[in-house]
Amino acid sequence: MDIVSTSTSQPICRICNKKANGNHFGVISCRACAIFFRRTTGSKWSKMKCLGGSCDHKKNYCKPCRLQKCQDVGMETTKFQYNRDHITSTAQFQLPPTSIERYVGRPGFFLFCDTDASSTKVRVDVRFLLEEALRILNSGSESPVYAENQLKKFSLGFKFIQLKIDKLKKMKLADQQETFDKWEHYFITVTKWMMYFDEFQKLSRHLQMTLLQSIWHIWQRLHIYVSTYTYRKVFPFNGSSRLVIRDMYMDTDSACIDSKWMSDYPVEHVMKYLSVQSFQTFDFIGALDEINPTEVELTFLFAQLCFEYAGKRYQGDILKVTDSFQKILANDLHHYYVDDMNRPRYSLRLTKLLKINNAIQRAIWESRPKMELGKVFNVLKIQFSHPEMFEDSGYY
Repeated sequence: MDIVSTSTSQPICRICNKKANGNHFGVISCRACAIFFRRTTGSKWSKMKCLGGSCDHKKNYCKPCRLQKCQDVGMETTKFQYNRDHITSTAQFQLPPTSIERYVGRPGFFLFCDTDASSTKVRVDVRFLLEEALRILNSGSESPVYAENQLKKFSLGFKFIQLKIDKLKKMKLADQQETFDKWEHYFITVTKWMMYFDEFQKLSRHLQMTLLQSIWHIWQRLHIYVSTYTYRKVFPFNGSSRLVIRDMYMDTDSACIDSKWMSDYPVEHVMKYLSVQSFQTFDFIGALDEINPTEVELTFLFAQLCFEYAGKRYQGDILKVTDSFQKILANDLHHYYVDDMNRPRYSLRLTKLLKINNAIQRAIWESRPKMELGKVFNVLKIQFSHPEMFEDSGYY
């Protein structure tokens, strides 16, 4: 967001003493020093001492000294950039927010949404969410993972799938903020969940991020179905209209929906449009109830759905990677059925299990013409900074 300066005095970059243009990584600085810090932090220069041995810290720096200066004045990669283009009055920057949480007044990462008076589009920026995913990938798994095979290692991340009934809250209003919170929750959850799969950690960062951006929303779809099934098993008399989304349940018959932020059409038309990817004839509750899957089976179900979808969507290198993933997990599932469950004839059970995933993917493929038609009539007015992340999500 551009903010016009109201001060005649120009703040000075704390690194090079030239004119500053914003607050970058928590420090008033110029764009050049901010770019330098972003590119060099964590590089070989961070481990080196002064190249010349006598840098003039008032005028000229070698790269190691310049990076050290950035760190000395307080630059940190964890401090997100805000007001990065134009500076307002100097007084405004004397006490900048110490964190993004303090800046927005609530915990956690969020998606920025900004409207332009000259445009009917709502622009949603997810860069900070992707940066958080990269931080998680660079940090590695939260704890050491030990198991006899890949599938069982993966199933140790079942805590991200399992519904916590005692912590459920009622969703009274499904509005813009709730939608953003949902996207954020599932994208970060899927990132953490994938860290339990060794084969995923062997991929390049580019392939990892491509996979995450493509599978998070389909993972979310299955999670909503599985969570709703679990909830209805515990509370069978609460009616069939309740849907469980992350840590909240929503009564679809009475919940208040605010869709004005995403569309100029009436809310009933918007909800009908967003529901085109839902099951029409497949009874997912009945299918899950008939199988009553174990944690290992559910883990396989989530993984198979995600990798099958990503492979079909991207083809090429992604398809080769996801095919290899599925072969490894299918082999581990075979040993699980034969050795742990003593069920050598498991083909019928597995077929019933995979019908759930096939129904989800079929709903997506069949909805694509309708989603394209929605674009023609501008049903949704959302514009994403990374549209590939929302393809087939129902919002793009």
